[in-house]
Formats: sequence, C-alpha cells, structure tokens
Amino acid sequence: MPIKLKYSSETLLNKKFKEKGVGYDSFDVDSTFDEVITDYKKIENNVLLTKEEFESLKKEIAELRKSNIDLKIQVDNEKGKMKYIKKDGKDIHIDNLVLLKRIGKLEQIIHDKLHIDPDEINTNFDPDDC
Repeated sequence: MPIKLKYSSETLLNKKFKEKGVGYDSFDVDSTFDEVITDYKKIENNVLLTKEEFESLKKEIAELRKSNIDLKIQVDNEKGKMKYIKKDGKDIHIDNLVLLKRIGKLEQIIHDKLHIDPDEINTNFDPDDC
C-alpha cells in the first residue's frame, strides 16, 4: 500500500514560510516540521515493515529451496524404482507402459469416433499377416 505523505522532496525544497517581523513565523515553521516528522515516522515504519517482510521472504525462499531439493531427490528415487516394473516375475520396461497408454488412447478414439468396441476387435496377432 502506498504511503500518503504530506510533503515530497520537491514541496519541501520550495516551501515558503510566512515572514513575521524580522524572521519567519515560528508557529508556521514548527507546524511544518511537525508534519515533516510525521511523514518521516511513516517512512521509518514502512522501512521496518519492508525489512521484516524481506527477511521473512528470504527465510521462506530458503525453506522452499530446501524442500525443492528434497523433492528432486524423492523424484529421482521414484524414477529409479519405476524404471522397471515387474509383472508375473518379468520386467516391464517403462517404455512399454508408455506404449500401453498410447494404445489405450487410440482404442478410446476408435470407440468414440468410429463407434467400434475395441473389445470386439480380433486380437489374435499372426506375424505372417504383416
């Protein structure tokens, strides 16, 4: 949220005090400086809040980085476990699972667009037919 200040550096530079006799009106000068002090207190408070937020965000970033490293290690461990999956005592390479997913999607397209039930397709494969 932006800070609403009464004076900017420009308005302070161009501030003209009322003259009173030989010098300036002390009430006018004092009230102006009271307003300047109020502005500076707002700025100081905002700087403190900003520093606190900055430190809090630095701490959160450090925690997220550590968590990210931990998660990367977990992912690498899981990838190692997933490299080969056993079914009926045989290794099934992960590429086979990708192919099975693709076949499943193709069967869904055949069913949805061509209205053919994939279960009714003859699955007896004879390599001599190729």
